[in-house]
Amino acid sequence: MTFIAARLLTGLGSLCLFAGVAHAQLAQNLTIGNPKAMALGNAITADSSGIDAVHYNPAALTKLKGRQTQMKLLTGIMDIRAEFDAPPGYGSAFLNYGDDDVAGSSSRTTTPAMYLPGFGGLTEMPLLAAPLAGISINPPGSKFTFATNVYAPQALGFSRDDDSDPARYQGRKVAIQRITYLSPSVGYQMNDELSFGLSVGFSHQAMALNQDFRAPGVLTGVTRLLGEIYKTGGVCATPIRILADFCGSTLGPFTNLANLDIDLQQKLAPSWNVGVLWEPTDWFAWGATYQSESRMHLQGKYRVDYSADWQSFWSVFDQSIIAKVFGIFPRGQVDEERGSASLDLTYPDHFSTGIKFKPHDQWQINFDVKWTDYQDWNSFEIQFDRPLDMLRVARVFSSQYATDTSITLDRGYESVWSWALGVQYEVNERLTLRAGYEPRPSAIPENKADVLAPVGDAVLYGLGLGYRWDKDTFIDVGFNYFVSEQDIPARSSCNVNCADIDSLVYNPYADLDVKTKTTAYIMAITYRTTF
Repeated sequence: MTFIAARLLTGLGSLCLFAGVAHAQLAQNLTIGNPKAMALGNAITADSSGIDAVHYNPAALTKLKGRQTQMKLLTGIMDIRAEFDAPPGYGSAFLNYGDDDVAGSSSRTTTPAMYLPGFGGLTEMPLLAAPLAGISINPPGSKFTFATNVYAPQALGFSRDDDSDPARYQGRKVAIQRITYLSPSVGYQMNDELSFGLSVGFSHQAMALNQDFRAPGVLTGVTRLLGEIYKTGGVCATPIRILADFCGSTLGPFTNLANLDIDLQQKLAPSWNVGVLWEPTDWFAWGATYQSESRMHLQGKYRVDYSADWQSFWSVFDQSIIAKVFGIFPRGQVDEERGSASLDLTYPDHFSTGIKFKPHDQWQINFDVKWTDYQDWNSFEIQFDRPLDMLRVARVFSSQYATDTSITLDRGYESVWSWALGVQYEVNERLTLRAGYEPRPSAIPENKADVLAPVGDAVLYGLGLGYRWDKDTFIDVGFNYFVSEQDIPARSSCNVNCADIDSLVYNPYADLDVKTKTTAYIMAITYRTTF
């Protein structure tokens, strides 16, 4: 049972971190909300993207003449589903206990959640919508264009508000969010063909998670069995219970153990983007952008709320000789632990390069190749402000990963290459139609797939149009359809359904076949004009 306590705490920290890093791949360029980029499948590095060039390629800011302002509305719906099925022989891993109410059930949520700094942190929203804006200034006759923009490199979250939702053991409420609120930028046009650009972003980074916990496995199966033996065998009426007391134990493979609520943020997280744009002819252009990493020290608070079954078990076990001799077990006298926590997190660097090609006056083809360094998320260390009972136990069994006040998490993510294709057709001088396609390989290895971040390999489709209202005013509309499915057979991923004796970190659906499907519908509209 001590081993269970150690593994539970490790799981608490591990899942908090995983919520953030896995959603980052889902969010890559998905919530910037530039309609043109969305419609072209994010193949925009060698093309003009208005004031959003601050993000995509700051060298393209030189396309903006005079003084311009851009207003944007971004909205979307995310549909997240999961299915949990019991394969033949389910329960054998838990001493043949198979009365799991999760087996054969399904989960679905379309309820968005956002992190609202200063207004309650992680908050369930009736509708996911964000107004954003930016400005640019190109002094008359100058080769420099200056700009700043408000945009969202990450803005994803969901809430499973049903207390019986089977997926609540991997996220009741989750949000990963990065809002760039100030981005002083400059583009410099060296000559008619070549431009350079630099942008410095000041962002607010937040990561929050609320989640229930359970620990199905051999050890919790043994705990339930001993409780039944003590009760039916009359052991509770004998002196044997003084040695190790399991009387009244209801702790088993499918018992709800605790709820974790964690809230971490950094109010000022700087980064920078640098880009180049080369246009030797009016029918061809090449661009490249490097977006720097951002090293952050997220700080915030945590709360662990233990279930009545957890407290009852440990309060009884604390009376036994084993508990008194070793002195490392929870005493069951605390219904919750709370305090401050911190996490060093690196927002990974990103590189993209692409071309713009016009085989015909009315047709344009964009093609991009991209790379993101998710290997930065190989391991993480979470620091707590005080010694925790569970950390003390974790240190005994995993001294290489835990101390009284910290825990190190192995993630093992992979850097990924991807590509994107966009096509544009100019109907006339005012109206332009666009379409795009972007396959998005997952940075999460198959043996680390789970329900908390239900994103495997994905595909993004884009549609949109641009309309020139007058010589100084442009309206763009973009729509994205994003879909990702995962099939995780039982015991194939030790982040969700492994069933070995040492697999309590963290496999709340041990020995179950799990399938997930995430669908996102995102729409944006911008209004850009001179002032």
